[in-house]
Amino acid sequence: MRVVIVGGGFAGLFTASRLLAAGVDDVVVVEASDEPGGVARSVTRDGYVLEPGAGSFLLPHPNLSRVLADSDLVPAAATARHVWTGTRLITPGAGPRGVLAPLVPLRAKLRGLLEPLVSEPPGDNDESLDRFCRRRLGDTLGRTVAWLAASGIFAGDPARLSAEAAFPAVIDLVRREGSLVGGGIRRLRSRPRDAVRPSVQVPATTMADLAARMATRLDGSFRRGHRVEAVRRTADGWTVSGDEQLKADHVVLAVAPHVAAGLVTGSLAEALGGAEAAPVVVVGLGGPDMSIPAGFGILTGPDAGTATRGILLESSYAPHRAPAGASLVKVIAGGAPGRPLLDLDDAGLVEVIGAEVAQVLRTDLDVTFTEVIRHRHGIPQYVIGHRRWLASVESATPESMHLTGWGYRGVGMAHLATDALRIAETITA
Repeated sequence: MRVVIVGGGFAGLFTASRLLAAGVDDVVVVEASDEPGGVARSVTRDGYVLEPGAGSFLLPHPNLSRVLADSDLVPAAATARHVWTGTRLITPGAGPRGVLAPLVPLRAKLRGLLEPLVSEPPGDNDESLDRFCRRRLGDTLGRTVAWLAASGIFAGDPARLSAEAAFPAVIDLVRREGSLVGGGIRRLRSRPRDAVRPSVQVPATTMADLAARMATRLDGSFRRGHRVEAVRRTADGWTVSGDEQLKADHVVLAVAPHVAAGLVTGSLAEALGGAEAAPVVVVGLGGPDMSIPAGFGILTGPDAGTATRGILLESSYAPHRAPAGASLVKVIAGGAPGRPLLDLDDAGLVEVIGAEVAQVLRTDLDVTFTEVIRHRHGIPQYVIGHRRWLASVESATPESMHLTGWGYRGVGMAHLATDALRIAETITA
């Protein structure tokens, strides 16, 4: 049985590794670019390592740990999360200590403590993340929580994101336990004392190196620089047409929905065309010690008024990403809603983002390294109706064709690993 995977990003690499582990001996991965990794291609220059896409993993995880079992990973050197309110930098702290952080007034916190008394509406209620958080936590606290959650994962608009599609585990907790507060406390108490808590880990080298090693393990089945123009059903399976015509029993489209829509026809192409994404800009800024705080990153609050949605403190949690005596930050800006940044030239972007970072860090930046990467199709947006959209895509997908990637069932690396396992089980069944 031959399986052809279109797309050599981590979704495609994870799927290939699970298929080989499941005993499928004829797996071919085709990638249009010269290198594997997709959007997670490292920029290495002047001693700096900028990871434009994902740059860390939360491990252990039942599925992600399996696909990364032989990878060279190290613990993050710092993990604290900060919030910039527009006037001050606050470190909420993990767990119950976060309640003490001065992110919202005391009255808003007291209202949040009443969350276990809030009842859920009956039926299948696909409500926005903003509405869900406000309803359960009150307007002030709910607005802040919804904004930070939307920014940290999707760089999205909490008023448009679907709470259930974007954060299914949170909705499941409420449905199973009755509340966020009570359910969270009960789950913490029920956790075995010797259970290993997930922690942030990073590649000892680069994400690009990690992807290259995974491609090498495919034992010649990874084909770089291979453009695909169409995927068509035939009497005996599938034909993947492009630089070379490949036959397959199963085909996996591990590319963004808008790319997949251009490879197929009919109702599936039409359904895929309905996917939503938010354009974002990644700006790397490096230079002599910029006095960045220890930690993993900084999120900007709903009243910060910045184009910046988040600042990853790269050289703090992964010191090898900057030369000795220097610092590196990665800024995620734009999203939805966001200022129209993509039309600015690189110099204009660096000026705007650099000024905002300097304001957050309360220091003058001596920037010697800059890198600007535009993601015009950006981060998938799981807006209200996303589950219905996904159902329409799945119903239009022919048997023995499979779709994976961060546009469908989750944008995290763990979601890609879980999807890879699902596809491998389906094909080998």
